[in-house]
Order: sequence, then C-alpha cells, then structure tokens
Amino acid sequence: MKSSASIVIVGGGVMGCSLAYHLTALGQRDVVVLERGGVCSGETAKSGGFVQTHWSSPHEVRLIHWSRAFFQEHAAQTQFQPIGYLHVTGPEKEASVRETHDMLLGQGFESNWLSPREIKKLQPLLRVDDLSGGTYEPSSGWAHPLATTRFFAEVAQQRGAHLETNTRVLQIAQRNGKIQGVETDKGFLSAPIVVLAAGPWTPQLHPNPALPLPIMNKRGQVCYMDRPAGLPRKELAFYDEVTGIYTHPDGDTNLVGLDWHFEPVFGPDHYDGEIDHDYLQGAHGALSHRFPTLAQARPVRGLVGIYDFTPDGHPIVDGPIGLEGYYVMAGFSGAGFKSSPALGLGMAELILHGQAKTVNLDFLKLNRF
Repeated sequence: MKSSASIVIVGGGVMGCSLAYHLTALGQRDVVVLERGGVCSGETAKSGGFVQTHWSSPHEVRLIHWSRAFFQEHAAQTQFQPIGYLHVTGPEKEASVRETHDMLLGQGFESNWLSPREIKKLQPLLRVDDLSGGTYEPSSGWAHPLATTRFFAEVAQQRGAHLETNTRVLQIAQRNGKIQGVETDKGFLSAPIVVLAAGPWTPQLHPNPALPLPIMNKRGQVCYMDRPAGLPRKELAFYDEVTGIYTHPDGDTNLVGLDWHFEPVFGPDHYDGEIDHDYLQGAHGALSHRFPTLAQARPVRGLVGIYDFTPDGHPIVDGPIGLEGYYVMAGFSGAGFKSSPALGLGMAELILHGQAKTVNLDFLKLNRF
C-alpha cells in the first residue's frame, strides 16, 4: 500500500468509485480508494438499481436526470436497461403522485399520465381494477449496481487512481483541526483530504464527535422470484402505491421489493442476515395481486442489508465538515444509486474547485439539520 496520497476515499461502493472516476476525469491522479472487502462488496451490491425521476424533491430529480443521461451514454458498461418506469396509484394517493408528475413536467422532464385502461394496454399482465392512474417514464429503467461500480473503479484505475481492497480503515486521523490521513490494518496512509463514503460504517468512522452525523442504520430486505408463467409481454421497472410493491426483471427472475418497516441496526457487522418469512409472504401476496399470472412465482433468493437513513431522507454530501480536508458522502436512505454519477461529479468539483458547478449539492449540506 502507498504511504501517502493527495486524496483518500474510504469506501469502494458506487459513491466512492464514482468520486474516484470523476476526480481522475478532472485531472487528479493521486487518489487512493480504500475498501474493506472487494469492489462493490457492501450495500451497493444489494441495490435494486432503479433509475427513475419520479421523486418528490426537484433538487434530487435534477441529479437523477443528469445521472440517467450518464447511464444512457454508458449503457454497455453499466448494463443500463431503458425498459421504462411505471408508477401506479389508487385514489387514496393519487394526489401526491399527480403532484410529482406535475412537478416533473414543470421542470421539463418526461412524465406521462396514464389512465387505468392505458396502463393495462402498456402492461397487459397488470390488474388495474383498484388503480386510478399512474405515470410512465419511457427512458427510465434500471442499471446493474455491480457493473456500474466496477466500471467507475476500472476507469479510475486506468487514469492513475489506486484501489486498495481488503483493507480495513481503523481511524481517520486529524490534528489541530486538519486531516492527517487514515490508519488501516495495513499501516498509515498520509493524506490532506479524506472522503468518508463508507455507507453504514460511516458513523463509527466519523472523526469529529463534536459535529455528529444524524445517520441511523436500519435493516432492509428485498427478494428475487422466478417467473413460472414466462416473461411478461412488456418488461417494466414498476412501483405500486397501492400494494407497496416494486419490481423489475433481472435475467430469468424478477427483483421484488415491498414497502416494509425498517428495524434499527446498532452495529453494521452484526445484524440478522436472513430474510423474514413474513416479508416473503407479503411480497408474494402483493406480486400475486398486481400480476395474477405470477401467483405461482417462488423465491429464488433473498437479500438483507442496511440503509443509512438521515432525518429528511436526503443524503449528506458535503465538506469540509468541521475539519480541514474532511468530506462526507453518506446517508443515502436507500435511494443513492440512481444519482451516483452526478453526486460523484459534484463532490469531485467541490473538492478540487471549492464548489460543485455542474450539479447542485447545496441542499445536501450537513448544516441543514
């Protein structure tokens, strides 16, 4: 391992690797990424990979919009699937869905309002008798988290960045209000700038207890189910406000998630990694209700991971925070992947130029809490 670097990034998930990609694109070569396992071996690997702009915050929508263009440009490398995104609702929540739809149109982004009959025409396998409408984004879809993260990492390395895997960061060192580097299980790495992008391990590595990060780790679940009835005639990335189900095709399976309660996790290395039977039953019931032809679907595998939540559901992407040379990318609340290209660029510009110029990060500052 190197003994010094200009910039050290703690975390080899999609955020850390996106940052390394954009730092090197802007000419900074002396970058080291430290990852406790392998590239994308943490929570990024468990992401559903949805890329859609149906989101309530206009600021985040702009980040997602920029990122979607990046995924489109690099579709082969990120395995981006522009299969379309359909977001359906019933009468109870129609007002909020229409509000987001109207906001997207007002921002100049694509969003098409569909009636239940139009929804049925778009996806004939759907049950629509309890739906009142929905929005459709033809150019949205999903990207593969592992492929995306590896793409960022490989290009960054080709440009001169160093990636140290299987390297555990023990402590971020600071003296007299300035970052000094990081202590790892392989020795000390000196650096004037450290970016903490370690997902659920961020709070315990945060070096400034006088300025705590309002991040709570919580346990989340998702599963993959087979398709005994064959492929849907129209594959879509899909979310249902009525049942709380979200799904998209992935090879011969469907990713199937369900809105579910999140349990606090007080140690990211120690939590129940087995998917709950009740969750599987709930996900299967919701899938069967909305896609009757998939009623015989069976679980292939389950994934259990950790979401790092902030109080307002928006991440902290900011710096310097309390210490000269200290930056944070964390608290993505389960929704970071879709905007990871824009966030990596914004943080790279913030570090190198003192301000994010291409995208706006001001609303993600820590001082909003």
